[in-house]
Amino acid sequence: MALPTALFAMIASMAFASAAIMASVNVQQGTGRDHDSKEAIAAADAGANLALLRLNRFQGNLSLAKPCVGPAGESQLASGGWCPSTPAEYVGEAFYSYRISAYSGAGTLSVVAVGTSGGVSRRVNVGLYSTNGRNIFADEKLIGQEGITLKGSVNVRTDIGTNGDVTLVNENGKNAIVCGNTRHGVGKEAPTPDCNKKKTEGNRNLPLIEPPEDIKTKNWNCRLAANCTVKSEVDTYTRIKGKKEEAGTRTSTQPWDAEHTTINIPNNSRLSMGGRDYYVCGLFVNGELIMNAGSEVRIFVRKPEECGLQPGATQVEFTASANITSTGVSVGGANTLPGIYVLGESAIKLSGNSGTNEMLLYAPLGSLDMQGTAVWKGMIAAKTLYIHGNPTIESDPNVKEPDITEASLLSRTRYVECTGASASPPDANC
Repeated sequence: MALPTALFAMIASMAFASAAIMASVNVQQGTGRDHDSKEAIAAADAGANLALLRLNRFQGNLSLAKPCVGPAGESQLASGGWCPSTPAEYVGEAFYSYRISAYSGAGTLSVVAVGTSGGVSRRVNVGLYSTNGRNIFADEKLIGQEGITLKGSVNVRTDIGTNGDVTLVNENGKNAIVCGNTRHGVGKEAPTPDCNKKKTEGNRNLPLIEPPEDIKTKNWNCRLAANCTVKSEVDTYTRIKGKKEEAGTRTSTQPWDAEHTTINIPNNSRLSMGGRDYYVCGLFVNGELIMNAGSEVRIFVRKPEECGLQPGATQVEFTASANITSTGVSVGGANTLPGIYVLGESAIKLSGNSGTNEMLLYAPLGSLDMQGTAVWKGMIAAKTLYIHGNPTIESDPNVKEPDITEASLLSRTRYVECTGASASPPDANC
């Protein structure tokens, strides 16, 4: 009797132990599959986000004749209304690939991304819509794409924006006054603006610009030199002695240095520019620069490397005694300000101490350092802004915005996880 009882007890114990083991194995398998499923959906999301990034980067390569663009911007052929699947790309131990619908000109695209981890696959479908680019100065007239630093008694009387931080630095117990709506970058900071203005968050990029294609050979630089073919078109250059103004003597470097293609306006002198497009390596003003608003003067400052300079070299500088004036600007009228367009990674230094300076300055790759006590009126945009001292920056709503617009961007309009296995078309069951 003892033997059967012991055998039954042992069998029962083994059964209970087996059940516990099987339960543990099932839990571990479920945990492992749950982990793989989460990694798979994360990988699919990463693929969809990367597809959006690449599409915005290479959107200009798409057309009805070239409806597909690859990961590196290369043209691809469409099949069945869809572009080829990308090669698998890894994120951790998981990997993903994606397909994009062929460009149709309607402004809408669709992305299907598949993420896989440990044999588990998950699929997402993201709808995209192209929004038209806005004029870069439509909402803000003072822009520092990567950051704005205001130190001391700076007085800002216009809307400002940056993708970075807006930083106020106290100097001698004084902080800047910002009487304008303020935009800071996503995840960045900015102080609450004065005058009951609003603070918002968002990113906007300064687009690069290209001068006219033939500007190297067809420009108005000749007007700066005394030996210009048409004497009547030479820009007026005068010297100021007290209250008297007389014709200034042009030299090999003033106001035009042909060898280095720079404009140099010394103290107690005045240059009145009335041409259209100038193409120079530098603009250095110690005296007074007058630009005819009616002529829509544009000064394009070439990239440093094109002028034998290192990136970061100073190519635009206004000293404390300098002044820039736009003629023809009327109160209440629709005006076009003369523009200074800095094309490369250059330093710009503005140090005016008197008067009102009227201009448009656009330097998407440049760094601006502004100081002094002058009033700057117009529109200013650069990669970074460092403004200190006591300057005042303001804008005029009647001044026309230059033709500089952000590139059209694709943004998400739909996100769903697809059910069922992958099929044809790629967004089936989504």
